[in-house]
Amino acid sequence: MNAHSEFARLFLVLFAAVSGFGCSEFRARQQAREGNRHFKEGDYAAAVAAYSAAERLQPMPVISFNKGLACRQLMLPGAKSRQSQQATDCALQSFQSLKLQSPHDARADQLYQQTLFEAERFDTLGQVYLAQLQRNPSDLAALNGLIQIHSNSGHWDEALHWTIERAKRAPHDAEAQYAVGVLIYSHLFEKGGGTEQAAYDPRPNPEPKMRPVTNPGDVTGQARIALAEQGVEYLKSALRIRPAYSEAVTYLGLLYRQESFAYFDQPAKWQTAVDTAEEFRKQATALQATRRATP
Repeated sequence: MNAHSEFARLFLVLFAAVSGFGCSEFRARQQAREGNRHFKEGDYAAAVAAYSAAERLQPMPVISFNKGLACRQLMLPGAKSRQSQQATDCALQSFQSLKLQSPHDARADQLYQQTLFEAERFDTLGQVYLAQLQRNPSDLAALNGLIQIHSNSGHWDEALHWTIERAKRAPHDAEAQYAVGVLIYSHLFEKGGGTEQAAYDPRPNPEPKMRPVTNPGDVTGQARIALAEQGVEYLKSALRIRPAYSEAVTYLGLLYRQESFAYFDQPAKWQTAVDTAEEFRKQATALQATRRATP
């Protein structure tokens, strides 16, 4: 075989390879367009099938992105059915592929995390946020994410831990300090600090009232006092940063009122806590009036 013949053979092999690649890409785009059509028509299962066929021909970021969106449409919020779980897996895999194909596309991480949240896969999402914090200890989005998933999961101790952690990592942020106090107040209110407790007066009087019933899980006694005082300290930290923070003053009053419920057996201490709560209520009202009057 002469040199010209050898060159021609190599050229044909190379041309066939390039043509095959181009043909695969062309057919992949055709399948992707078919997927787009199904998506617009609301036939998301058909759209996923078309995008999957396109991926097998030629993976592309736009195909992974669109497939992930189509899979998300097949998810059923709160459902644990096999179909919904498969749709969730499909969406997560698609956004992971997008991340590999286009590392700088911020949508990949955003949609991956959003999908985990909506599918209530909080354990996996928590691991994602913890990994982000290891890389960047001041990652506010990761801290907020951990607080949100533990709050939504009913993991009170973990939610408090990460809310306090956020306050520690942002010592000059009044709202981060305030958030700890609000979280503690909400917990105390839910755990034995409702209207029945607020209406009860433990002082001796001619018409004694029935003492509120304590339910399983209620925070009582020293545990209630300690938790309320912890919230008070964070609210006072918020006020040191922002002295006219009327919302923080309001919650100081509310926390002292919650603390008073631990003193039903000690009327004098109950009265002191109630009086302190009233003082803060008046201070908050005055601050709010000043703020409204300020042009």
